[in-house]
Amino acid sequence: MRPAYKLLVTDLDNTLYDWVSFFATAFGAMASSLAQTLDVDQEQILDEFQSVHQELQSLEQPFTLFRLPSVRARYPGATPAELKVALDGPLHAFNHERAQRLRLYDGVRDTLARLKTAGVRLVAHTDASSPNAVFRLRSLEVLDLFDRLYVAPSQPVDYPDPDRVRQLAPPAGLVVHLEPGESKPNPDVLRKICAREGFVPTDAVYLGDSIARDVAMARAAGVISAWARYGTLYDPKLWSILVRVTHWSDEDVRREAELRRQSQAVTPDFTLDGFPEILPIFALSSQPGA
Repeated sequence: MRPAYKLLVTDLDNTLYDWVSFFATAFGAMASSLAQTLDVDQEQILDEFQSVHQELQSLEQPFTLFRLPSVRARYPGATPAELKVALDGPLHAFNHERAQRLRLYDGVRDTLARLKTAGVRLVAHTDASSPNAVFRLRSLEVLDLFDRLYVAPSQPVDYPDPDRVRQLAPPAGLVVHLEPGESKPNPDVLRKICAREGFVPTDAVYLGDSIARDVAMARAAGVISAWARYGTLYDPKLWSILVRVTHWSDEDVRREAELRRQSQAVTPDFTLDGFPEILPIFALSSQPGA
């Protein structure tokens, strides 16, 4: 049986894997280790992280800790390569927790493979940067299943290790950087993605964990919306860690609250309690081999 739809556009964070849990835990471990390394109060470290995140307009810029005032004061004039050595403890704390906790939700890899085998075009769409998105998908061994990856506008990163740059390089033609302002929940972004991939909106399904940003965008774009309800089931205490160091301004917080208020009237076409539940939407059996 041919799939009912031809294109799946899927969010990444908290749709393919639990980003909140792994990133908050890893970040908390890094911040705690950094406070001990510098002998600085952890609340001061968190304040400095928030300030730098707001400057960069990103919560997830690699090696943000190199920019912190406390770090610059302790290691004046140090190069990124030198800081990588001096701050090996905090960096290791982050990497260790990430390695332990970054896992696909149950059934993601097999489900993506079945969709691809059935002829569905697989596209990822994220507000994350290319290095972060590519690293996670490659680490989770699903990068090769995607036909395209739409990411946030690129930001220069001063990597201390040239080999790391090569490791993060995506396959040619895979990544498309969106323009500034082309972010969720703008439905024009999703319409452009469909058009670039050679489909009309009614050919596509969009899957994401946010009603306000993913489902509302899909509905406005005329794309079938699937809500990854399973992606909202994380410890609220971990979310509070991210809010503590968020790059959002007060105006961003107000805007997000208004989006959430408006989204109360938005109903997804489908609600999923597990990633494999996407298969019946494409008229594919949820049973392997069927």
